[in-house]
Amino acid sequence: MQLKESIYFHSPIFIQNLLTTLQGRRLFHERYGPAYQQRLQELKQKLGRPHDVRAEQLHRLNDFLSFCQTHSPYYQELFSTIALELPLKSIDELKQIPPLTKEILRQQNEDVHAHVHAPILGKTGGTTGKSIQVHYTKEDMQIRMAHLDFFKWTHGVDQGMRRASFTGQTLASPQQKAPVYWRTNKVINQMLFSIKNINPKTAAAYIEQLNRFQPESIDGLPSGMIEVARYAKKYGMTCTFRPKAIFPTAEMMTAEERALIEDVFHAPIYDQYASSEGAPIVAECPYGKKHLHYEMGIIERDEDGEILVTSFDTHGTPLVRYRVGDRMTLSQETCPCGHQGPIIASIDGRGRSFIQLRNGHRVFEGELAGIVRAFPNCIERVQYIQETRDEVVLLYVPDERCFEKEHEKKLFFVLDRLFDGQLNVVMHAVPEIPKEISGKTLLIKQQYAWHTKKRDH
Repeated sequence: MQLKESIYFHSPIFIQNLLTTLQGRRLFHERYGPAYQQRLQELKQKLGRPHDVRAEQLHRLNDFLSFCQTHSPYYQELFSTIALELPLKSIDELKQIPPLTKEILRQQNEDVHAHVHAPILGKTGGTTGKSIQVHYTKEDMQIRMAHLDFFKWTHGVDQGMRRASFTGQTLASPQQKAPVYWRTNKVINQMLFSIKNINPKTAAAYIEQLNRFQPESIDGLPSGMIEVARYAKKYGMTCTFRPKAIFPTAEMMTAEERALIEDVFHAPIYDQYASSEGAPIVAECPYGKKHLHYEMGIIERDEDGEILVTSFDTHGTPLVRYRVGDRMTLSQETCPCGHQGPIIASIDGRGRSFIQLRNGHRVFEGELAGIVRAFPNCIERVQYIQETRDEVVLLYVPDERCFEKEHEKKLFFVLDRLFDGQLNVVMHAVPEIPKEISGKTLLIKQQYAWHTKKRDH
């Protein structure tokens, strides 16, 4: 991977676009095969027709639990210990199975993995800073993509339409002189815009490029959209594109931020929820209701409001009653949109904290959460603390069984590059990260009052 990155960053921009398209082609074949086509057609045909949701969920649940019992050492032992009898006769019997925590998944990663071919590797840092590896089969990934594309299809967006994606990926090398912070994936007619380079000096270039590209849909990290929209509003720059819909991912928005994006980008926002570990998708319908895609799994809510997810399309790393770390409020409402999935009143677990650089650029938690992905299972947890304009403190809990000193040097290098050398990075290995009064361990603690200081531009 380091060699591929080196070739990419040392290539001219037109070659980088070619390499982006080649990577897009590889992902296209991985994500859009027979399982994708079959599930997408099934979802379209079912829309609006009466359906016994609980009966279908129970059938899919029993198939999935049988798979877990057969192929995962962790679940084989667990089901034997609790004397679980399959098939279950009702979904309520799922409560017999003890929850799967992030710590169990991290420490017993190999035992949880199923003994099947699951070549797609997913890594998640999460807003709580835990490093976890998960595996997907190609069919798992294709089914997830089918549900995402079905969600977009219900809002008038088809695959192949011009798509602008705000991404946390590094697309431009630090040595690049040209103000070109986007790359093209021609396979799916997608232009990727790196949020890493958005700041007061570059925002106008982003708007001009969006106007040239004329996207028919926009998706990705809303933090980048918000920065661009604020700049356009402040300086009276007109966005001439008229997308059909905007699909933010991974981060929360305030009502004011949502209204700002919709106003400046001239399109409605439809929210979605899907964790990197593979939780069932929750997506907003044209009536503004968030529906669970019940074909993908079951979401339970404990007494504290924290959710446990059982995801039917996680055959590489099976997730049964997994504590994903987020909270939801369920609803008993009905909806005229035709989607039969249960309605989620609110998703309360995602945040949008940031570290502020001296040049006005903000590094949001979507980017910072990904740092630990490069250190799978050897770093238990991290936390970023900013108390001054010039320094960020990184607390990290190493797993003494596999952490090596070289990992710290690599971690420092990655952070220094991410912060563009503008912040002094101080690193401390600690036995644990202190929890907040709420009981949650934060990924970012922003303690410097930037709103009272004058920013450098």
